Amino acid sequence: MKFVFLLCFFTLLALSHTATRSLLDFDWRFNLGDIKGPNVTQLNYDDSKWRQLNIPHDFVVEGNFTRSADESHGFLPYGIGWYRKHFTIPSDTKGKTIWVDFDGTYRNTDVYLNGFFLGNHPSGYTSYRFYISNVSTLNYGSENVLAIRTDCTQPEGWWYDGGGIYRHVWLNVADPVHIRPWGVYAAASVTGTIVTDEIGQSLATSSVTITTDIDNWNSAAVSGYTLSSEIKDQSGKSIAQVSSDVSVSAKGNVTIKQTLNIAQANLWSLESPYLYTLTSSITKSGTAIDSVDTTFGVRKIFFDVNNGFYLNDQPVKIKGFANHQDFAGLGTAVSDNLQFYRVSRLKEMGANAWRTAHNPPNPALLDAADRLGFLVWDENHYLLSDIENQADVRRLVLRDRNHPSIILWSLCNEVLCEGEGTEKAEQVGQLLKSIIHEYDTTRPVTAAMNGGWGSGLSYVVDVQGFNYNIGQYDPYHRSHPKQPLIGSETASCVSDRGIYANDPTRAYVSAYDVNRPSWGNTAEEAWQGIDSRDFMSGCFIWTGFDYKGEPTPYGWPNINSHFGTLDIAGFAKDNFYYYQAWWIDQPSLHVFPHWNWNVGQTVDVWAYSNADSVELFVNGVSQGKQKMPFNAHVHWEVKYSPGSIEGRSYDKNGKQILSKVIETTGAPQALNAVVDFGSSINANGQDVALVAVSVVDSKGRVVQTASNEVTFSVSGPGFIAGTGNGDPSSHDRDKSPVRDAFNGYVRAIVQATTEAGTITVTATAPGLQSAKVTITSK
Repeated sequence: MKFVFLLCFFTLLALSHTATRSLLDFDWRFNLGDIKGPNVTQLNYDDSKWRQLNIPHDFVVEGNFTRSADESHGFLPYGIGWYRKHFTIPSDTKGKTIWVDFDGTYRNTDVYLNGFFLGNHPSGYTSYRFYISNVSTLNYGSENVLAIRTDCTQPEGWWYDGGGIYRHVWLNVADPVHIRPWGVYAAASVTGTIVTDEIGQSLATSSVTITTDIDNWNSAAVSGYTLSSEIKDQSGKSIAQVSSDVSVSAKGNVTIKQTLNIAQANLWSLESPYLYTLTSSITKSGTAIDSVDTTFGVRKIFFDVNNGFYLNDQPVKIKGFANHQDFAGLGTAVSDNLQFYRVSRLKEMGANAWRTAHNPPNPALLDAADRLGFLVWDENHYLLSDIENQADVRRLVLRDRNHPSIILWSLCNEVLCEGEGTEKAEQVGQLLKSIIHEYDTTRPVTAAMNGGWGSGLSYVVDVQGFNYNIGQYDPYHRSHPKQPLIGSETASCVSDRGIYANDPTRAYVSAYDVNRPSWGNTAEEAWQGIDSRDFMSGCFIWTGFDYKGEPTPYGWPNINSHFGTLDIAGFAKDNFYYYQAWWIDQPSLHVFPHWNWNVGQTVDVWAYSNADSVELFVNGVSQGKQKMPFNAHVHWEVKYSPGSIEGRSYDKNGKQILSKVIETTGAPQALNAVVDFGSSINANGQDVALVAVSVVDSKGRVVQTASNEVTFSVSGPGFIAGTGNGDPSSHDRDKSPVRDAFNGYVRAIVQATTEAGTITVTATAPGLQSAKVTITSK
């Protein structure tokens, strides 16, 4: 049995012609702490002494770690923050429809315009908007002020959430007759056989049904308008277009459906994420009224109960990671271009999917997944039936339904499912699923369940999710032979980069794949449980990156998790190379740990490889060749003596493939800096570059036990937005330019200003040779 979902996807990027969509991120005023009384919302309130900043902004990450703060949220104090934005609406926009879009604010947000209360938005994750053109206090041709109060004192989750206006804000101006925000939607069916051309691109004839919602804010009915929809390929060539007449009742709306065919459409895939452009335009008597440009991709997906997930008729094992939103130095205010880094880093490991745990994501993450060829599990936060939560589900689907990367809608996760195996959960699940199906019937619905399988939500979901519990896979598949299955959350193994023995005093866990909580599994156990079963569509490992909060298995001084396969600063832990070995079809060999120990100490040396066998040498002497078990590792216990260890991998005929040498290093002598992401960035005031600094000896070898204090400085059109080192027990402030290296590495996040030029980043450390790198901002 197969569940088949076919769709052509459209993502709103910009308004043009007579409509404008402007970023409202710059030159805000901010006050940390609550302010009582109505004056703070008024236009004439004196905010001159408030801090000036740009958004996105997470005010919680700017705080100091304190043991009295909540453990699960990273020991950072949560609070209340006020924001004010002064802006002008041109006089000639009077009579237009004007609204403000918020991509995400955390949380319980009150929004005011010139003292007028626009409304409250409780969720810290969903995007929302307020229309302001019908507000009597709006000033045309003179100054206005948005006053926004965010209150994160009652977090929505048990992980680090941050606080403030941590995603973009947009100001939109359109004709009273305009395409409704999130109002363009398309469904495509593959009408021909999928073929592959000579360069490996999948092609198929596609029929695209375009649905466009048009609003009329005029007090009178309108007619004589035309809606034109045109599809262009990646070169900008027009390949299909259609036009329809438009009439809309007074203060009403109309939905226009159109159909276009794409002959031999280039299909969106993991290897070739081909994107088209759709232009939806409203004209009257040849005059442009409104226009929306949209990127989209065409692909076919289905889940088979016995053989898992298929993309474009090809089986694809889902190799995913669940992730929270935050990153070192930035908290949850992650820049758009850094989302591309985060996806690319997982793809480098061989992963192909991202679960947005446990909430709707930043829209920029979905754009990155679309463009890089990455699958997405898109998750709602609460399984609740109240009006506000129903609205949140609508917002989620309307905003995200046009992304080709999204393959699953998730109703909830674990305790957020409110009794996942109960009759009430079934009833609420059916309600929310029906809301999803109002706006999209092309994707299956699932939930990340940690119990109650076979009852409650199991009666609702199309694809059954299992959090952990490998032992439930087989019996559930036998008793529910018509329901596809997926590992919605797996592993939860814990490790720290460069640590090779558990250290409860400093709250570190070993990087060997041996530590897991009671509910979880090691990386090897979890992946073997998925890969050995064809009926398991794949999995989402907990987690790709470390995140603040949930410092399992310790508490203070830990301030972030150990679950990541990469640390919170993006440096790879050893498990990164386990997945890379078994997920990427190219020769791989990783040998660890470092080779700086006490003479005579017994050291457990591991190797990850997809070769037939691996041999270890200590100071040139073989310690034996071992057959590499499938989806596992090999190891040797050897006595340490200074010098080197070498791993050699071999094919089944005994031919050497790769060699990896690790040498005993000398004392730290210098810093080495590289720009490992963003060597050329946009001078847009928001892009970031990542500078990785390593502590090296006189021969340039990384000293993987070094913890030298490093200071970063910048000249040119940029600044240090934050620093990180991956140390889960580091209490250095995220915004400090000074941070210790952790096992040889430390990172600076460098942000562009709005001026073009060369940014020079200098790293210094007492007693060590400094290092410099340059970044081009254009």
